[in-house]
Amino acid sequence: MRVLFLFACLLLCSISCNTSRAEHDEVVSEPLTTVILVRHAEKDFGDDPDLTPAGQERAALLAEMLRNTQLDAVYSTDTKRTRQTATPTAEAHDLSVSIYDAGELQVVSNRIARKHRGGTILVVGHSNTTPALANHLTDSDAHPRFSELDYGNLLVVTLPPAGTPRVLQLRY
Repeated sequence: MRVLFLFACLLLCSISCNTSRAEHDEVVSEPLTTVILVRHAEKDFGDDPDLTPAGQERAALLAEMLRNTQLDAVYSTDTKRTRQTATPTAEAHDLSVSIYDAGELQVVSNRIARKHRGGTILVVGHSNTTPALANHLTDSDAHPRFSELDYGNLLVVTLPPAGTPRVLQLRY
């Protein structure tokens, strides 16, 4: 009787482990969603300023950095500086720039996670909205506002189908 009970337990464990492995393989086979977040490049002065020559160079650098990256969408807030930062990359990938409302970051976060699941997206924002969007995407408060004098932050947020999102903070 003990042998039969032990055999039944081992069989149950084996089935359980195989089911967990199959479920794990299913989750792993789903692709990651990657969201590249940047603040607009260097701007001029005024209410809705254009990019400075240095900002235009930085926007071109971003496009060159992402040249070999398969992008599925490019998002920008509705200001000249963010659109001008996003446009060279969008044009290099034959994409249009989609405008988002910086006051609705939770909505934007949900839309990106749902609409672009498994894709790679560039989002251009501001010193306050870019890290705030990273926080919404990762359900954290780990990313503080960028300095007003700093234009070189680039956050790469990876959203796995299951598990913890990750953020890689780079400079460009």
